[in-house]
This record gives sequence, C-alpha cells and structure tokens, in this order.
Amino acid sequence: MQWTVRKRFGNLSFDVNYSLGKSIDLSSRSENSANFSTDFLINSWDPHSLRAVSRFDVRHAVNAFGLWALPVGRHKKFGSSMNRALDAIVGGWELSGTYRQTSGLPFSISDGSRWATNWELSSFAQPNGTARPEVVNLHNTPGTGGGPNLWADPKAAVAGWREAFAGETGSRNTLRGSGFFNIDTALSKRFTMPWSEKQNLQFRWEAYNVTNSVIFDPLSASVSLTSTSTFGRLSSQLGSARQMEFALRYSF
Repeated sequence: MQWTVRKRFGNLSFDVNYSLGKSIDLSSRSENSANFSTDFLINSWDPHSLRAVSRFDVRHAVNAFGLWALPVGRHKKFGSSMNRALDAIVGGWELSGTYRQTSGLPFSISDGSRWATNWELSSFAQPNGTARPEVVNLHNTPGTGGGPNLWADPKAAVAGWREAFAGETGSRNTLRGSGFFNIDTALSKRFTMPWSEKQNLQFRWEAYNVTNSVIFDPLSASVSLTSTSTFGRLSSQLGSARQMEFALRYSF
C-alpha cells in the first residue's frame, strides 16, 4: 500500500509518502551485506523451514520533502518595495529539506560455529522458551564491556536461545533492530546580477543528517551463541555522521 500527499501553499510546497509492505522468502540478504552465505538454504529437504520475512523487509517507510521560498524581498509579500541593495541581503532565500524513516530491520541469532543440519552452513539459534528482554538498541550498555548493544541485559538475552538440533534450521529473521532515520536540509540564496536579470549567482549551504542521529545497523551486531561475551554488541551505523557542504553556482 502506498500513500502520497502533495500540497502547495503559495511559496511552500511539500510531498509526504508512506508505504506499507511485507516481503517473505526462504533466503535473502540485505543490500549492504557482502555475506553471501545468507543466500543459501540450510536444509534442502525442507526449504520452507526458513520461510520468514526477507532480510531487507521494511514494514513501514515514510519520506517527505519540501521547499519554502521565503516571501521576503522585492516583488514578494513582505518588503515588496525594498531597494535592490537590501533585497540583495534579505531577499531570494529558500529553505528545503528531506526526511526519511523506516520501521526496524529484521535480524537473526546465529547458532555459531556449529553445523547441526548442514556440514557447510550453521543453523540459526532456536528459542528455548525462556522470556527474552526487549530489543532496545542502547548506545551505552553497562557491563559486558559497555558500548552500543541491542539489549540492556545481554546475558538475559542470550539465555533465551539454544543450539539447533539435528535437522533444525533455527529461527530466522524473527527479531528487529533499528530502522533508517535521516533528515537533510539546504539553505540557499540567489543573487540576481545587476547587469542582467537572466543571470544569477546561487549560494547553497547543505547539511546531511542534520540532527547528527546515531542509528546502529542490527546486522552489525555480535549475535552468535559462541560469542556470549560480546553478545548483542553493535559495531556499525546505518548512515554516517552529520556532514555539511557549501557551494556557489553561476547561471546565465
């Protein structure tokens, strides 16, 4: 399902888009993963035992973008009769931005370096019935070395899983970590050349991930039953730190 809302209010225009979807398969990998081992079926005699949401499944996705031409300056709503010198300073400014956010991305717990069903591929871990803590994606977890972690209590989290038995493929993509979140903005100013209105100089100040949000990639977590000392620890982000750039463009 896809929804789009598009509206224009004079100098302000924006689009808001929302999609609801669900992708199910037997084996897949995320677009940013170089680990091809996740593409293989563990039990070729029972391939449907791995039927689950895809590694790249995004249930909810929202994005929006907008442009606001500030109504200040010559021939504008505010200051329409101002002189050219003042207009060169306060007129012609535009503010734009984009926003993107998704629901959490799926991941699995690994059985570790064990081969219960396939001599080449390790199965996923299997829930053992013990209550497991909620995935919280903390930036600084106390104990177990500290640092970012999927759980506030990694020891309680690993206690909820067991090794796969012979013939089992384990529980695939039943957990979800963080999703994408990003806001980019741009502020620009257009200077009309005094010798020709058909020529102008545009200044742009652009900021990417303007909120400097830190979102960790759940697929970077240490989630192997053979690595209990670092269980749940996250090592990379979805996206990058805030970046800015300045530019000048001459149009004629």
